[in-house]
Order: sequence, then structure tokens, then C-alpha cells
Amino acid sequence: MKPICHLLIAAVLFGSLNPLHADPAQAEDVAYRMARDYIAKSFQMAPTDHSGVLGSGQAVRFLIPVTRGLDYVFLVGTDDFARDADIYVYDEVGQLILDDRRSSKLAGVQFRSSYNGTAVVYLHMARANGLASYTVLVGRRGVPKEGILNGDGNPGNESTGANALPPGAVEKK
Repeated sequence: MKPICHLLIAAVLFGSLNPLHADPAQAEDVAYRMARDYIAKSFQMAPTDHSGVLGSGQAVRFLIPVTRGLDYVFLVGTDDFARDADIYVYDEVGQLILDDRRSSKLAGVQFRSSYNGTAVVYLHMARANGLASYTVLVGRRGVPKEGILNGDGNPGNESTGANALPPGAVEKK
């Protein structure tokens, strides 16, 4: 009789924990589906190492290098356990650039960087049913001014127009 009680207790506990299982694969699939529209708008999307699980009220911070004049998009895909995910983007000195605080399980923001440096991005899982998985994708569109071709078709240094050489290379004359 004792083993049957233990099995019943284990089954009840396992059944009660089941809603706490996050689904990382689903969050990743959702993020890539969200990215389709931005890829169509010429954004180069890249996965990040920013994925995981969060409970209600928890947040995670990550840093993304940005270049002045380029467009950026930050997308957050979540699984079915997420109920409300918010994203906030700050500049290096703590000024809020923009946010997405809609009451939605998906979040995404797009902006044009007005500076060279780092964007500080916060993902806040405002509401979740247990633990919710998230995946963050970053997209960039545009060419940095330093990458503009000079008159001879070679990448140049914007201020001097001199051809850029890789380290250790010798210029042939």
C-alpha cells in the first residue's frame, strides 16, 4: 500500500509542476517568425546569446553595440507561458530611447541610433504562467559611414580618404 501512495503523490506533484515547463524551442520559432517582416525590410537579423526563462516580474539586461545612423530592431519571441513581455532600450547614460509596454506576449522595438556606443536593453517579463521562455533577436540595417567606398572603389577612412589596410599589410606602390 505504501508504494502506491508514493506513486500517487509523485504523480500529483509531477502533474502540478507540468505547467511550469517553459518551451525554449517555441520561443525561438516565434522570434524567427517575427523576424520575417524585418528581413523583408532589408534588416540583417542575428541570433543572440540572450535566451532563457523568466518568471512574472523578472527582468534581464543585455548590451548591444550600436553605430550612429544605422537602424536597429530588437525582437522578443516567447512561448505560450508568457503573458506580457516588455522591452526597454536605454542609451549609455541612462536615457530611455524607446520601449514596448503593450500588454502582449511579444515585444519588439525599432530605432535609428543617434550615437556610436552601446544600447542597454531590458526585457521585463511582466506576467507569466510559471516560467516562460524567451528568445531575443537583433537586427541591423544600413552601412556605417566608415564603410563607405571612396572614389577609387576601395573602403576608405572617412576623415582622410586613405585606403584601409589590414594590420601587418604593406602597401604596394
